[in-house]
Formats: sequence, structure tokens, C-alpha cells
Amino acid sequence: MIKKFFLFLTALWTQFSISAERQVSCWVVGVSDGDTLTCLLPTKKQFKVRLQEIDAPEKGQPFGKKAKQYLSQLVFKQNVTLSVSGYDRYQRILATVYLQEQNINLEMVKNGMAWVYPQYAKNPIYFQAQDFAQQQKIGLWRDPNPVAPYEWRKQKKTLKHGDNHGF
Repeated sequence: MIKKFFLFLTALWTQFSISAERQVSCWVVGVSDGDTLTCLLPTKKQFKVRLQEIDAPEKGQPFGKKAKQYLSQLVFKQNVTLSVSGYDRYQRILATVYLQEQNINLEMVKNGMAWVYPQYAKNPIYFQAQDFAQQQKIGLWRDPNPVAPYEWRKQKKTLKHGDNHGF
């Protein structure tokens, strides 16, 4: 089983590494949260996709459920095109997701359902979209003190492991 999985990943990697960004069409069969979905290839192989350049609220975080629902409304049971740039540390495919000509990653930010992920974002249009959503108090920006998911995860990790500073 593990061998088959690694062969599949190797095949995908080979396909995706031919060019810097590879276009792949797939059918969305699942949405895990506001920035992760599951795609099905015509060959019936499934794989996880992490929407690059953005970070949506986590499940237990304010707007986490709404972000997942919004992404589901946009792409669930739809044929999408992935502009693939690589893999993340969890071996999910990193991609910009397009539904026809619509950049779904950007839609999530424009509609206040995700933050720009500053340490990974390259395209300035995401920052512009976030500034606009923030100014207009769209989506998660209605919250008086929104916490970025990367900060929320850091706080949660600190609480989980206890921050006793060596005492």
C-alpha cells in the first residue's frame, strides 16, 4: 500500500516537475477546510490540494466553518484546473485553483474567507484583495480582532505544550 502511494506521488511529481507550473484538470470530490480540497483525476487517483498563497481559518477558529462552506459552494463537484507549483510539507499539492477563468484562491481572500499567507505569498494581487476586504469589513474582517490562522495555530500549540519557560 505504501509502495503504491509513493509510486503515485513519484508519478505525480514527475508530471508536475516537467515545467515550473503545470496545469492539471481534476474533479473536486471533497473539501477539508477553507484552503484544502481533494481532487480526482480521470485515472481515478485522488490527491489533496492546498490552495497556495492563502491561509483560511482553522476548523475551531471563528469563520473556519464559513470558509469551508464557501470553498465548497465554489468548487465542490466541479471540474477545476490546478496551476501546480509543488508540494507542501504534508505532501499536498500546492496550487492555484481555477474554476473556468476564476481564481478560487483569490476569491477566498476577496470575500474575507482567507488571509494572505505572507511567508508564502508572491503575487501582490492577494495583498490588494485582502486590504480591500479588510477595509470593507467583508467576511472574517467583520470580527473586531481577527487572528490569522498561522498565529492561531502558534497560540494553540503554545497552550497545548504549555509555555513554562523551563520551570
